Amino acid sequence: MIKLRSIVAVVAFSVLSFFTVQAQTSDKVVLVGKVDPKYNSTEIYLYNNITGDNDTAVVENGTWRIELPFTVPTRHMLASEAESKKYGGYSPFGVLVDGPGSVVIEGDLESFYTAKVSGSKSHDVLNQYFAQTQEQGGDNAAIIADIVSKNANVFGSAFLLERYGKVMTPEDALKSYEGLSAEVKQTYFGKSAGNQIKGALLSKEGAIVKNFTLPNEKGEQLNFASLRGNYVLLDFWASWCGPCIEEFKTLKEVYAKYKGKVPFEILSISTDKSETAWKNALKREQLPWVQMHDLSTDNAIAVNRFAVTALPTTFLIGPDGKIVAKNLRGKELEAYLVKLFGD
Repeated sequence: MIKLRSIVAVVAFSVLSFFTVQAQTSDKVVLVGKVDPKYNSTEIYLYNNITGDNDTAVVENGTWRIELPFTVPTRHMLASEAESKKYGGYSPFGVLVDGPGSVVIEGDLESFYTAKVSGSKSHDVLNQYFAQTQEQGGDNAAIIADIVSKNANVFGSAFLLERYGKVMTPEDALKSYEGLSAEVKQTYFGKSAGNQIKGALLSKEGAIVKNFTLPNEKGEQLNFASLRGNYVLLDFWASWCGPCIEEFKTLKEVYAKYKGKVPFEILSISTDKSETAWKNALKREQLPWVQMHDLSTDNAIAVNRFAVTALPTTFLIGPDGKIVAKNLRGKELEAYLVKLFGD
């Protein structure tokens, strides 16, 4: 005969076990893929350079599944073995995940970037943007502002501003950003969007560049203000950036032409995370002008002061510290300097 106390204990244990299982599964992100069965045995790769998540799945019976703990709203990147085999490489496909739950991804594994995503409010925001820009065309800035205003509590709005908000004026982007919820602003892409907008406001044509300090290749701290009184071509680059290295040919030519004859200087700021890679590139390229290495933290000059999102990026700064032109390169740079200094 089972005592009542034992029955109560068993029931209590069962209830506790149920909620324990619920708790264990409710904090998971489950990515479920639906594909053509011809891709059976194909591998799917997930990686995330922000959170450090990595995983692999194999297609079985036309489906694949990756389950991982939910930590923060983020963008997981997916790649397909099938696409890599067909093209010799792949285009990473990003999926926005804003909370625990299941996200369904349907698409051709040889063109992963065309996949359809459902089950994520944040990815829905991104889908809205793509759909409206295709249907309406025209003013993408207005489309972003409208979508963000209607989804202020959705992490995807921060991603939209961070990734595509460059089509907006800095003032309009700031207005949209300020409408985001405090929680969304604290996400990785929320902070990044805020830094970029701040940098865009500080680096408008006509804005005065405030002093900053960064180390040179010898480890000496240099002040930007020490170059005041010159026209300064501020060049953001990285050792892995092919177009940056190619542009050095033009920079060497104009530096040799004007240095010591007119008030002209070049300041290159490397955004390399690796100090060794930066210094090795300097030895290889033999650049005769001032070099600096940017911070690899949230306080990076490239983002916070100049909203740099692509390399190379250049700013021509006048003797009074005001930005007079952006992204002058090659023949365009040469022509602009001829107008300033003569041939």
